[in-house]
Amino acid sequence: MIETIERNIEGPWDYGDFSIVCTRHPRPDLMDSFWPVYEESFGPLRVLAAARQVLTEAEFTAELDDPRIWKYVALDADGGLAGLTTLTDDLSTMPWISPEYYQHQYPDEWSRKAIFYSGVSLVRPDMRRYPVFARMMTCLAQRVAAVKGIYAVDMCGYNDHERSVARAAEHVLNRVAEFEVKAVDVQTYYVARATGNGSKEQS
Repeated sequence: MIETIERNIEGPWDYGDFSIVCTRHPRPDLMDSFWPVYEESFGPLRVLAAARQVLTEAEFTAELDDPRIWKYVALDADGGLAGLTTLTDDLSTMPWISPEYYQHQYPDEWSRKAIFYSGVSLVRPDMRRYPVFARMMTCLAQRVAAVKGIYAVDMCGYNDHERSVARAAEHVLNRVAEFEVKAVDVQTYYVARATGNGSKEQS
């Protein structure tokens, strides 16, 4: 069942046990609370993914301070920081992707500045019993759906296949509006382990 798109895509949104606010203003105050949560959530990917998945502390801070990036911030019932998702319509803020790819593949949405990219998404461990992630996704999906835009994100194989993050996100997106979700690219990392002693003759 598709939910009605809210007229107010800027928030705040009150969900009882928690609320969500959204801003593009720099939020350096988020760093102290969310950096440990980010490390706890993403740190294990250092040894689970071949490509670098973990931002440095400076990169994480820069994302929170960038006025081109929306910060969807979940607050618990006491006003404490509970979750964070970032979103941008300026793909140059995501240095690990190719904006030209999206410009070429989706020229209409690009011309309307309707291509959005999601960076960080995390939830404080004790708040994961609540649908904080789903509601943050709902809020940003409403922004994308309101302009019939493109929502883009990348994830490693572990998060995709073991944690089913893409499937969960697709479920939430399609509760807001009809989204066609598909993988558009993949990068495979190969290793060649030498198992001999180098004594083979060259032909």
